[in-house]
Amino acid sequence: MSEIELHRKLLGDAARNAGLHAALARAIKQIGPNCRVVDVGAGTGFLSFLARRLGAKHCTLIEYSDTIQLAQALARKNGIDGLDFIQAHSAEVRGLPKADLVISETLGNFALEENLLESLVDARRFLKPKGLMIPSGLQQFVAPVGAPRLQREIDIWNRIGYDLDLGPARTLSLNNMYVKTIAPDELCGAAQRWDALSFGLGGEAPDSRRNAKLQWDASALSTSIVQGFALWWEVEWCAGEQLSTAPDAPATHWEQIYLPLLEPLELQHGDTLELQLKSDTRPSVGVRLTWTVARVRAGKRGAIQSLDSLRGRL
Repeated sequence: MSEIELHRKLLGDAARNAGLHAALARAIKQIGPNCRVVDVGAGTGFLSFLARRLGAKHCTLIEYSDTIQLAQALARKNGIDGLDFIQAHSAEVRGLPKADLVISETLGNFALEENLLESLVDARRFLKPKGLMIPSGLQQFVAPVGAPRLQREIDIWNRIGYDLDLGPARTLSLNNMYVKTIAPDELCGAAQRWDALSFGLGGEAPDSRRNAKLQWDASALSTSIVQGFALWWEVEWCAGEQLSTAPDAPATHWEQIYLPLLEPLELQHGDTLELQLKSDTRPSVGVRLTWTVARVRAGKRGAIQSLDSLRGRL
């Protein structure tokens, strides 16, 4: 995807833009007229342009790509001053005056795939002691999927024919996470929160390695066969301003993530469905997600399937 196409999708998302505008207005009003902003991953400069028009005194835009040149052109075109432009990765930037507000919107379909966590943890050093961060927090959710549509769309390998065994390609393919639009009625169990992050000052910086173990009673599921799992997130831009990518939330340019299984998992009454999720987004790793699924019957784990996005890379 080209840079401008990425930004076309971002700026075409009215719900995203409205939420961020409301959060900026609330934060700048709280801070006051001398508000200084650092915009991490500034892209076209849209968020800094909003901040200036909402009363921020000054914005420093940090963007590693050549999109920074487009941001400069757009600022001139719209007569927006009070801006400094830095072409670099934010982790490389030193010596900035302390800011009252750091803003960064680098959320992916899988929330942490664009190093949002690492960028915001590092950007804490740009803030004054009582400075604010947008976004301020993030929650990640997961639910089992019972409908076969998504799995069938992905798992095509045994239907290709021509007397070829494509098993190794199938295994490689299924050890991946897929961006999909998932309907609420394709879920077969209740959503559970598997991760919660706070980005602002005042607490210990969250680790890039996230993990959780979750369980569902088979009797509470709407189907006895689980095909895979759906992931989504809810971001808190600031107190009172949230956005969700849940299947039943208003549509945005973000979609859900589907985690396939190697084989459908069949459950009986009295069984427990167990899922362990692990996410590692350290810069040395990139993005690695593992999901291990098991059926617990009479206290014993069986039918275990372990998938790992690292195995899915060619």
